[in-house]
Amino acid sequence: MPSTDAAAPERRYRALIVEDDPAIRRLVERLLIRQGIDVDTAEDGRIAVEKLTTGQYSVIVLDLMVPEVTGFDVIEHVKSQGITTPVAVVSAVSQQSLTRLDLDVVKLVMMKPFDVDEFTKAIVQLCVDDRSESVS
Repeated sequence: MPSTDAAAPERRYRALIVEDDPAIRRLVERLLIRQGIDVDTAEDGRIAVEKLTTGQYSVIVLDLMVPEVTGFDVIEHVKSQGITTPVAVVSAVSQQSLTRLDLDVVKLVMMKPFDVDEFTKAIVQLCVDDRSESVS
């Protein structure tokens, strides 16, 4: 069910989900659609980079260990292209790997397995925060 927050802008949010595990990709897609967020998906980093070239998103939900082009490389692409969309990393990598993240780009890190309610609230908040920043 879409959020009924009276302060929410009329324009819909749009998310890019970058996840190679089909079950997790479908779960995340369903969770976001229930919140009224339009969703594009990519099963690897190469497809994600292509979609980022042609689409505008409110949030990017990114697994770091995707094939073709890693999530780390997708983050570098986002930064090098001046894309200001917030990135939410949802991954099962080691804590040591997380130290490589560019926190100017990555605004949220959640480890798998994740709590679906916490995840959903955090992603919606990223969308709202990004919209607020782009309007001001």
